[in-house]
Amino acid sequence: MKKSPVNLIVLAVMLITLIGFACKPASTPAPAPPSVATKAPAAPTTAPTVMPTEKPKPDWEVEWEKTLAAAKQEGTLMIYSTPSGDIIRALADAFEKKYGIKVEFVNGRGEELTQRLQAEKSAGLKVADIIMSGGTTTQTVMKPRGLLGKLDAAFILPDVKDPKSWIGDQVPWMDKDHTGFSVLATFQQYVLVNTTTVPQNEITSYKDLLNPKYKGQIVINDPTVTGTGNAFFNMLALDVWTLEETKEFMRKFVEQEPAVTRDRRVQGEWVARGKYPISVATNMETAIDFIRLGSPIAFAKIKEGGKVGPGAGGLSIAVEPAHPNAAKIYINWFLSSEGHSVFVKTYGSPGSRKDAPTEGIPPEMIAGPGDKFYLDTEESILYRKVVGDIAKEIFAPLLK
Repeated sequence: MKKSPVNLIVLAVMLITLIGFACKPASTPAPAPPSVATKAPAAPTTAPTVMPTEKPKPDWEVEWEKTLAAAKQEGTLMIYSTPSGDIIRALADAFEKKYGIKVEFVNGRGEELTQRLQAEKSAGLKVADIIMSGGTTTQTVMKPRGLLGKLDAAFILPDVKDPKSWIGDQVPWMDKDHTGFSVLATFQQYVLVNTTTVPQNEITSYKDLLNPKYKGQIVINDPTVTGTGNAFFNMLALDVWTLEETKEFMRKFVEQEPAVTRDRRVQGEWVARGKYPISVATNMETAIDFIRLGSPIAFAKIKEGGKVGPGAGGLSIAVEPAHPNAAKIYINWFLSSEGHSVFVKTYGSPGSRKDAPTEGIPPEMIAGPGDKFYLDTEESILYRKVVGDIAKEIFAPLLK
């Protein structure tokens, strides 16, 4: 069939249109808007973990642990003692149980222990560690021979070093060199009265003894020899008055015509029976025996006070201890509340610590809060001879 010219024209137009669309350049897409950076949310912060720091040990505790370890290596402690074996055995058992350190000991009189220490020193031997004895032996015999070391060099525990742990708020040293320590503290009261004749509160000062009404009514322990009579005038000269004032008092006291005796038992019996209603410088144990028996006697409270001494309850360290670390541990334990209590309870005398037990101890032997007292020291021990010589002169008329 023959195509119409019109049809050919329409077909040509359509073809041209298609070709135009095909040749049109592709449109460029519009650029995307610039992106705005957004900050990521911050991660929750956590405080860094702080590990607790261990508090450093005080110096004394470090020293204690080091010394204890060395003491256990030594393994043994040697004590030379005048107190009886039963007393030392009780201490040894308690110490061994606590620290595992074996305790050996030698008992003897002060003179015997001194000779032993001297022989060992001369031979270059180190045997002893601890010496337990009274002040007379340690201060007048052992110390002058160079047998004792400085005790305070062994102190470690703060409680032991603290003066407030001890009666009178003072560490009870026997001497300025700190070679002797008073572990016991027996209060020596010096005026005992028969209360049926002399009321307990009638005499309140030593000068009251010079009252003329007491002439011929007094008995005194002999002051010319070592004993309570000598210690009485010794205290007056060193602690209460001066030597000259004491000598004047002694002269006036002799005018009271007192009886003089060295027999402790007789002196206690005389005042208990009223033969002499006033007794000066009576032995404490004797007086307490009669008080316990119901005798009408009592100690007068004197404002000038009395003397506190250790008896045989003194502590020292050998100048060159055989077991120096064990000795240090023992000294600190012995002077602590624990060791001190064992000693006081076994010995049966007052202790020098404020917290010392008092059960079973006669109250007359314990210095009370209102009692004035003076410690027995090296000076007073050495002064006994001076006082004794003066007493021999002044009391001569009574000793014929």
